[in-house]
Amino acid sequence: PSALTLAEGECDKTDAMENNNEAEIIEQDDDQSWENGQVWKETERELHAMGILLDPENESVARYIYGSDSFSTMTSETILSRAPQLLRLPTDQITDAADFFLSSVCNFTTTTDIDGDATSTQWTLATLLPVDPSLLTYCANDLYHGFEFLTNMMARGNPNTMLQTIRSQYYLSPIIATQLLRVGIDSGIDEQRVSNALGNASKASKNAVEGIVGDMGKSYREWRRIKDGEGSI
Repeated sequence: PSALTLAEGECDKTDAMENNNEAEIIEQDDDQSWENGQVWKETERELHAMGILLDPENESVARYIYGSDSFSTMTSETILSRAPQLLRLPTDQITDAADFFLSSVCNFTTTTDIDGDATSTQWTLATLLPVDPSLLTYCANDLYHGFEFLTNMMARGNPNTMLQTIRSQYYLSPIIATQLLRVGIDSGIDEQRVSNALGNASKASKNAVEGIVGDMGKSYREWRRIKDGEGSI
């Protein structure tokens, strides 16, 4: 498997010192280095604020987001042990992915008391994150497109119906519900690749046709000049 590249912006201090020019020495930017944990510290702060990770100082945030005390135990240690690649990814990429999961909300009605009174409740895709934290490694655009792809294939383009389907599957098998979403995301990525490839092929074909037409036009004009006695250019 391929590994992610080191964070950009790092420099080799040894090479700079060998140039004997201290003015040219660029200190390593701690805020941009994932190796010393600074990037993850920033990501961790953002995920605490969003309620994705348990914040020891505000546990109610995670409980509110996930709707269950059991989910509030997802800490920095547990998420990195299951998705260590998050340590290297830019904070913005991870928080954009988290926004997708938090904003994917469906409403459903439950009966909660002996009188049969109905209560409307919300459920979000963020509930899947404790099952598979590596979902946060996807780019947000791929998540949105993948969910749209899944919705078109399984729910006739109705996002709320698709969310309810995933939710129903989640209560039967959280792992299968997560796999269902991942299949949609990966299929959406494949669809985009094919679309881009076809687009590039179409553009190349168009350019080739235009070139052929242009050459034919030039040949015809030269033929007319020769026929009319003007001579070839």
